[in-house]
Amino acid sequence: MADWNTDEFMSQWDKKYVSTNVKTGAQQYNKEFFLGLNSRLCSLRPELQCYSYALIVGLVINIEKAAACCAVGRADVVGPFFDHVTSTSTPQESELIFLRVREAITIIFPYLGLPTCIPACYGMIGVTQRKGHEFASTKVLRKNTVDEDDVRKGKQLRARIYQGVGNSEIFDLMNVYFTDLFTCSTVVTWGYLVAKANEEVFQTKESHLIIATAIMALGATRQTKSHIKATLGIGNSVECVKAVLQAVTEIAAWADRPIATFDVDGFAKEIQAALKA
Repeated sequence: MADWNTDEFMSQWDKKYVSTNVKTGAQQYNKEFFLGLNSRLCSLRPELQCYSYALIVGLVINIEKAAACCAVGRADVVGPFFDHVTSTSTPQESELIFLRVREAITIIFPYLGLPTCIPACYGMIGVTQRKGHEFASTKVLRKNTVDEDDVRKGKQLRARIYQGVGNSEIFDLMNVYFTDLFTCSTVVTWGYLVAKANEEVFQTKESHLIIATAIMALGATRQTKSHIKATLGIGNSVECVKAVLQAVTEIAAWADRPIATFDVDGFAKEIQAALKA
């Protein structure tokens, strides 16, 4: 692991590509804080071990680990975090971690936007430029066109995710008044991006928890409630969701973007009742 402040290559790469959007006075990347969160998630919930770092990425981009970091507008953190997480990894181990983090960014970008996510991509590319291409994955998972199979998979996956959540009325209205946007979300987000990630990299409950984490970190309160219920409905445990929500809360506070509190136990009862109805 290079010190990005003193390593000439990483310092210049960071200034040119990664930290250009970070506001003056923003918190600096803190190795102990992020690695500590990662370790705590893994120790509290062993089922998160194989992809906890992907959650953090979404958070920081928004602010779930990788997913969380992106969602809180701190995608610049993803590069150093990836560098630290893989500091003792073999090329094969690093390649797998790279693939999982890459796919986490890929499936959350429709919710966060490309300008928010791109610094995370550039940061990871910088690490592989320094260490060697063998420490990254260049595996291509998707074809270069969207087809009827993606339409079918998108409709099926969206129906499965939102079963029992209670959004059917507003979804129907979205399909009437914002037809193309709604279709794009169904076909591209769920069919082309998420469904293929589920086939190749994640379980369905894992990919959805990454998405839910990013939405939590965004501070989108209504959507967070829906996605907490959805992620519980497809198999994530109450304890797992609580552990992730605590990590999101801490990262959001670190980024000075606090989020609301949520009654996970209450949502669990609601989704259980809805699925039984």
